[in-house]
Amino acid sequence: MSTMWTKVIMCSVLLILFTSLLSGCAYKGVDKRSFVVGIGVDPAEDTDKKFKVTVKLAKPIASLKSSTANEYTFLEHESNSVAEAIRFLETQDDKVMDFSQTKILALNEELLTGDLFPLMDYFVRRGDLQLILYVLMAKPTAEEVLKVQPPLEAAGENFLYNFFDNTGTESPYVTTTFLFEFRREYDTVGQSSVLPVVEANEAGTKVTINHSVVLKNSVQPVILTPMQTLLNNTLMVGANGYGYRIENEGFKLLLNLDRVKMKVKVHDKKGQKPRAEVRIKAVGAINESNKVLKLEQIDYYSKIAGESLEEKVKDLFVHLQEKNVDPFGFGMKYRSTRLNTKDKLDRWKAIYPELEFDVKVDMQLKSVGAMN
Repeated sequence: MSTMWTKVIMCSVLLILFTSLLSGCAYKGVDKRSFVVGIGVDPAEDTDKKFKVTVKLAKPIASLKSSTANEYTFLEHESNSVAEAIRFLETQDDKVMDFSQTKILALNEELLTGDLFPLMDYFVRRGDLQLILYVLMAKPTAEEVLKVQPPLEAAGENFLYNFFDNTGTESPYVTTTFLFEFRREYDTVGQSSVLPVVEANEAGTKVTINHSVVLKNSVQPVILTPMQTLLNNTLMVGANGYGYRIENEGFKLLLNLDRVKMKVKVHDKKGQKPRAEVRIKAVGAINESNKVLKLEQIDYYSKIAGESLEEKVKDLFVHLQEKNVDPFGFGMKYRSTRLNTKDKLDRWKAIYPELEFDVKVDMQLKSVGAMN
């Protein structure tokens, strides 16, 4: 046997021996892990601290069939940073905290005023949380929202997931925002972030999600009403559903829109007032009416419904403009369609308060409902 083959065999034997000496403690079994399903951040009660961090841990169960209720445990700690609080929380648990199932980040309303980067820094730096974490504003506190236990919540479930991941309810009043979306829009000039508002009842048995909040650095948070939230979700992400109440020319109609698309152009020609041209195409049906409807007059109903929706959309744009927030990204649209000059940002800041909104809705109603 050649010298080379002898060396190869000896190296292989040594490699096998060293491999057998390696311990397997780097991997932690499921029984050695505590799965975090939600994180809440509130202002600290201790005046010397900044944040109170609460984590929601799922208790292990033998089987879903044998369990009659969903059981969780909660740990909390106050600190000047989120990362430091998490490290202290690890000392309260005899198992490794596993964040692979963490999908809820609840933030107290009081923390959303001012610069959010110090608060969000820990979460956005974790690659395992950026793409799976849903961010929400919690009322009255993040801790109370995490601790809500609905009577119908099944074992092995976390009811808050069902609101945001499209596996449960698909209400157009519910805004869904991932962590990476929140950070991107919050940090983008000409765009504002929108978060759902989750409000727990006093008994801690249910939550209500039909408001949203618009956030931008150095600007006061703007709470949107249910109707404004509905319009925002419809125009931004094409959320569908009933609830579009239209009143025009004596008709009171409730619409169910199947498809909605919006196109925006920003014009700022010299000598003319800056203008945002918004064109919306909507397709749907009439679910409810205060009058008898005739199918042959469907074009007329489409016209008056479109006119009413135009007013609602324009009122929303003006309201957001007055609050100096821009969740629809008019500023980003402006920046992306202009040459990059040093004064472009200053130009947009001067334009936005004076921007006029030219809104046109092409409403196409396909049905007046089925009545026998």
